[in-house]
Amino acid sequence: MSTEAAAGMSAAALTARPALREDVVLGPGLRSGGTVVHHVKDPSTGWFYRIGPREYFIMARLDGDHTLADIATEYLAAFDRRLAQEHWTQIFTMLGGRRLLAGTDDPAGLARLADAHAARSKEDRSPMRRRVALFHPDAWCAATARRLRWAYTAWFVVPALLAVVALEVFVATHLPALAADAHGSLWASVPIGLAGLWAITALHEAAHGVTCKHFGGTVPEIGVMWRFPMVAPYCKTDDVVLFHRRHARVLTAFAGVFVSLLALLPVLAWWALSAGHPAGRGAAAGLLMFGSVTAWLNLVPLFQLDGYHMLAHALRAGELRTETVRYAALVLRRDPRRLAYGRADRWIYSVYGAASAVALAGGYLTLCVVWFSSLDRWAGPVVAAVVPVCVTLLILGFLGYARRRLSSAGGGARPPAAR
Repeated sequence: MSTEAAAGMSAAALTARPALREDVVLGPGLRSGGTVVHHVKDPSTGWFYRIGPREYFIMARLDGDHTLADIATEYLAAFDRRLAQEHWTQIFTMLGGRRLLAGTDDPAGLARLADAHAARSKEDRSPMRRRVALFHPDAWCAATARRLRWAYTAWFVVPALLAVVALEVFVATHLPALAADAHGSLWASVPIGLAGLWAITALHEAAHGVTCKHFGGTVPEIGVMWRFPMVAPYCKTDDVVLFHRRHARVLTAFAGVFVSLLALLPVLAWWALSAGHPAGRGAAAGLLMFGSVTAWLNLVPLFQLDGYHMLAHALRAGELRTETVRYAALVLRRDPRRLAYGRADRWIYSVYGAASAVALAGGYLTLCVVWFSSLDRWAGPVVAAVVPVCVTLLILGFLGYARRRLSSAGGGARPPAAR
């Protein structure tokens, strides 16, 4: 080791071989604004922490085999900077305080951190978003993933994808006939369609959990989520940000839609076999349409649903929407900090931001026109104009509230769960 790299370190300290706790998990590098972040999971307390590339470089070598001298030499070669005594002090103070080092995992300290995480989770609620956990499915997901290993092979996935594509082509080309069947028996198609859609949604969430477990993650909870303006099941799969293989992250996000569409194949058979039975045929037609539209909407990357998470994972972007908004704000203010973004980051956030703005603005203006034209016939132009304006102000108020919460947020990172 060079004298420069060892400056400020005692001989005894340089030969130390510290190690992280065996259960601590380090994730891959993900885009976060103009830099890269890594997620660190502490399974004993529930915390996810975010660290930079340099901290990751050091923590990845705290394995009980590398001495501090080894790490300092490698760090100097990688970053052209030496680790002085104060740097080591900061690092080990942080790791010790969070009980991430082997030998610092005293029960009382871990319990305090777990309590702090639970309190933080309760505080992280808003009128627009809330979750209620119903059960903890990790053991069930592990057993199911073992039984369904064959479902993750190309021998199953490729034919299943072809079947799903054929199903959606059929639904798209027979939409008028399906709509006529569903409309002919609304009393059956609507309630059965909604009940079936909820059952398919439950399978959808279970698929996220089983796939996450298949790739080595943990599935702590499944429950019901309020996300303005709807209520839906959810599956907590935060561990996707720890998967080093990009395809594992993308497939975990895609698994829900894939299983939802597979579940429609027997519904198509039901529709085909129920000719001459209007109630059954109408219910099957309604479920085919509701299920297909829901799956298509899930794949639209503008909403924070499966398609959004698939795109974010494919781009290695930790918080694609949040960072896109931040970058747009820097560009609009001509803030010099925008120049710190790399070329790839600028392209990603610019293209995603522009596409999102055009699509959302166009969709919302279209909705306002529909509102106005509909209300104008019933209540006159004044009411027709007031309603869209009031709804717009309400949405802006919610967005302002969410922005204030985002600005005041800090502490440990909690990656978004696929749903």
